[in-house]
Amino acid sequence: MTGFVVAGIVLLLVILCVVVSLPLIHPRRVAGAHTPAEESLPYEDIAFTTSDGIQLHGWWIPADNASRAVILLHGYAGSMDPDLRYAPHLVNAGCNVLMFDFRAHCRSGGMITTLGALEVRDVQAAVAEVKKRGSQRLGLLGFSMGGRAAILAAPRVPGIDAVISDCAPPSLHYAVMQNLTMRKIASPLAWLLAGMMLIGGSLFSGRNLFRQDLLTMSDQVPDLPILFIQGGQDRYVRRDQLDRLVERCGSRARLWLVQEAKHRNVEDLHPDTYLETITHFFIDAL
Repeated sequence: MTGFVVAGIVLLLVILCVVVSLPLIHPRRVAGAHTPAEESLPYEDIAFTTSDGIQLHGWWIPADNASRAVILLHGYAGSMDPDLRYAPHLVNAGCNVLMFDFRAHCRSGGMITTLGALEVRDVQAAVAEVKKRGSQRLGLLGFSMGGRAAILAAPRVPGIDAVISDCAPPSLHYAVMQNLTMRKIASPLAWLLAGMMLIGGSLFSGRNLFRQDLLTMSDQVPDLPILFIQGGQDRYVRRDQLDRLVERCGSRARLWLVQEAKHRNVEDLHPDTYLETITHFFIDAL
């Protein structure tokens, strides 16, 4: 009888973890309302499929006679639409641009997100699409969740030559916990709930979200040009975790820290410098 009680408790805990994880792994989809035509850019609507059968939708924005490309990777619960503002600068600098919606976001298929783990397959499919179109050198520009996916993809997806990660949380558990504390949940309970959400997400997705984390995987990142852009007031990122991540990513990784900036707020405070920095980084790296 005791064994049945223990099994029942374990099953109940598993179910509870899966239930509490649903808001994290199944975000509300935003609607896509824009196209590159609004930026006076020629483009092609494209669709491509990941290795696990998810169809992703995006845009191919070519530059004249370009042999290098940048893939833009949007943030959690968002879409590619707001990142259109970067495309004209990259195209004018001689870079083809590929943009797409991650799985379970906006126009793309799929039911769940893992904030980076499964999204590596999305990046892999996007890289294959760019290579198919003739680009020889390739960079990733990722924002928050997109930055996580970029760093996680770097050691696994051949053909990535440079990465910019804007405000990617090094620790997913810490970022989820901080989000809960911002919702007025006490820190000890937020720590527990964040762990339960990652357990549930791991069970749901078949990927260990504790292992598929930047601090855990950073030792495997190849020695690529990597630029980390970070606000000093970002509540989702602990400075000691960030410093460890940058150090582990090799001698060519560097950090642009703006102390007064919050989460994905560097561009708002220094718009011209931001655009110049990301554009020149890719020109030099690619």
